Amino acid sequence: MNKTVSIIIAVTVLCASALSLVSCAGSPVISDITAAPTEKKTENSDQTSAEPAVTDAPQTANLETEEPKMKRTFVNPRSNESAPDPFIIYNDGYYYCLRTEVTRVRLYRHKNAEDVILKGEYKDLINTGDPICDGKTLGWNCWAPEIHFMPTTGRWYVYFVASTDGFEFGAMRMMCLESDGDDPFGDYSFKALTDPDLLAIDQTVWYDEKSGEIYTVFSEYTDKGQSLTLAVMDNPWHISDKRIMLSYARYAWEKRGMTEVNDSRINEGPEFLIRNGKIYLIYSASGCWSQYYCLGMLTYKGPDTSKEEFLKLENWEKSREPVFSKANKVYGPGHCSFFESPDGTETWMAYHGMATPDAGVDARFMYLQKISFDENDVPVFGKPVGRGAVLEAPSGEE
Repeated sequence: MNKTVSIIIAVTVLCASALSLVSCAGSPVISDITAAPTEKKTENSDQTSAEPAVTDAPQTANLETEEPKMKRTFVNPRSNESAPDPFIIYNDGYYYCLRTEVTRVRLYRHKNAEDVILKGEYKDLINTGDPICDGKTLGWNCWAPEIHFMPTTGRWYVYFVASTDGFEFGAMRMMCLESDGDDPFGDYSFKALTDPDLLAIDQTVWYDEKSGEIYTVFSEYTDKGQSLTLAVMDNPWHISDKRIMLSYARYAWEKRGMTEVNDSRINEGPEFLIRNGKIYLIYSASGCWSQYYCLGMLTYKGPDTSKEEFLKLENWEKSREPVFSKANKVYGPGHCSFFESPDGTETWMAYHGMATPDAGVDARFMYLQKISFDENDVPVFGKPVGRGAVLEAPSGEE
């Protein structure tokens, strides 16, 4: 072979190698709503020969440059219709969500928090007309459902309020369902009225590992308006007689209705928030139908969580101002819940808000946003993030 032919063969092989490298380059795939992770092709997927060409020319390694994954993003609100009183938890790869739906209790689940209502699968746990107890059937006004796991029984419990007699408000009672097994998305059965004789709403619970007690807080109708009652539970489905009035509407920001001077006197929607052993109770104040609906906070001051200490009023301190209220054209933000990101590094809040000051109870949409904590582990809520603001999805979501 002469020198000229050798040069031609070498150049031809180098060109083929360069074309092969170009053909293997991957490109990011982006959905129409949020950025998805880069789709990576199988290495050398476009090569047609199992054996590399033999040549004296230097060989370049056929390696792909891996592009960084693009973080998922979303904008608020996260429901296309009214979704009051949103409650979200994260468990074993899924987010679970409930909301007020009036005639039923429906449980949603999805791997992404921002899509749990919009795209999640769901199942109805109980509907108006279904049997409950004492020969009664479930009435209307199924409000503020929550789901909690209880280590004492190894079961899940869904707490909510509904009428035991059609639309009759005086027949509203706190109720609970119990899972048939340990799967939160499995079947449930009606368990009990958690206090058969009490007109109250918005029950939440917290199992304290330190004391072994189950504590509950709910909004009770009293001569001071809607007040928060703190109590001990005998078991996950029955509230004991050990209880105190923990909070009532004392400040002007807790008493507003459609106007700033309307005396509504409301404390409701309580939720426990625990951070490095510090215990907070976040609640909603003023009328849920008004732009002045907001969040207040109670702080437990002692390390002893025995029922003797936990039920002492002097061990709780109430915020003098709301910790979260209307801003950025989000009106009446309230009735929140808290959940952790999949990797456990972030705390998020779900709440409902209105797009206009006078939208009312039929136009409360679900919002999500991350909260932070200061150097003393006190929660910092900031302000509601307005519609259209781009937020990164919870850390660890796929």
